Amino acid sequence: MLVYKFGGASIKDAESIRFLLPIIEKRKSKKLVLVISAMGKMTNALELLLSLYRKDDSEKENQFVKIKAFHYSILDELFEKEHAVFNSIEDCFMKLEEKLAETPKQGYDFAYDQTIGFGELISTLILSEYLKKEGFGNRRMDASQFIITNDKYRDARLDWISTKDKIAKKLKPELEQCDLIITQGFISGTLQNIRTTIGREGSDYSAAILAHCLDASELTVWKDVPGILNADPKLLPNARNLEHISYHETIELAFYGASVIHPRTLQPLKAKQIPLLVRSFSNPDSSSLIDGNSLTDSKIPSFIIKENQILFTISAHDFSFIDAEKLTGILKLFSIHHFHIRLIQNSALNFSLVADENPLNLEDFLTQLQINYSVKYNRNLSLLTVRHLNSDHLSNLFDDTELLLEMHNRMTDQFVMDAQDLNLKLAKLNELV
Repeated sequence: MLVYKFGGASIKDAESIRFLLPIIEKRKSKKLVLVISAMGKMTNALELLLSLYRKDDSEKENQFVKIKAFHYSILDELFEKEHAVFNSIEDCFMKLEEKLAETPKQGYDFAYDQTIGFGELISTLILSEYLKKEGFGNRRMDASQFIITNDKYRDARLDWISTKDKIAKKLKPELEQCDLIITQGFISGTLQNIRTTIGREGSDYSAAILAHCLDASELTVWKDVPGILNADPKLLPNARNLEHISYHETIELAFYGASVIHPRTLQPLKAKQIPLLVRSFSNPDSSSLIDGNSLTDSKIPSFIIKENQILFTISAHDFSFIDAEKLTGILKLFSIHHFHIRLIQNSALNFSLVADENPLNLEDFLTQLQINYSVKYNRNLSLLTVRHLNSDHLSNLFDDTELLLEMHNRMTDQFVMDAQDLNLKLAKLNELV
């Protein structure tokens, strides 16, 4: 029993989809569940479409045409014109248009979850029909019927008990009848059959949930990189592959913002000691193995750069301590407004944290927070996190740089600075990689 997750880059065009055939053929003798993302950068395109509809912007029709044209160009390369998949895809787009028309009357988070997941619904439909055409019999299933969550839209939390029950009743019987199941990542649903999503880049987590509940022998995440690298090769070209690392180290890297694996992915796998392989779909022989047996974590340093960060510094109006009760209320506001926190530092009177930029919610968030607190913030920042590198190597790197915040512990060093300042240091950082 295997679970494979294919990200958007692995199904970005017809050529990429054809490239999946030998990968699936090689595992044809085993039970296989495919977890599929939206094609290419389609989630971004759908987010733009949603914003245009909510503003009734005249560009919404053009954006919708672009999205349809992108998918139909792939269909034209994979199928004959008379294939039934064209009608099925058109039905999907009609349903999407109906959902979009309702969104101006809805809260943003709810509207998001009812529309953005169409990227995954369409990609799984195309892939399922193409595999059938090429002789790979399969069954396509809607993940919202068995990945069950609460109703925190746009960042839903898993209901493990209900999810295990639904997978046992709906998915396992299908696997007994068919060796290949295709479903979506990212999307989920409530027990009341209302669609939710589990957060951007959440398809890895979807795959891990299924691997856990189905007792898979392994989970493989197929990417456009050769494995988990110790840095982003687009920024630091000397980046190296981490060939074998532990669950613990991978969770740490994900927490600090490494983009290869979703932060919640590892817990379901570690609970049942299911190994995770990260492979390149263009070079399947190159990979990273994540399990509980690695003793080599600290030998290779890792460099994580998060851009578009905001530094908040918060203090009470009445000059009182930032105690546990105040911290709880502040952090709850960050959660409600979907700010992903990367770094926290506090003193008696100030509480500072660094979070991913979220311009959509920033104004409303500040209005609520400033009722009880004074708030200063800096935008357009970068956060550099370095793990397992002797601090001596970093001691002189930022002597001429204004660091807005820094933190250090035994294994990790973090630096917050203006994005332009970090860009000037990339060449020197690349020497350390």
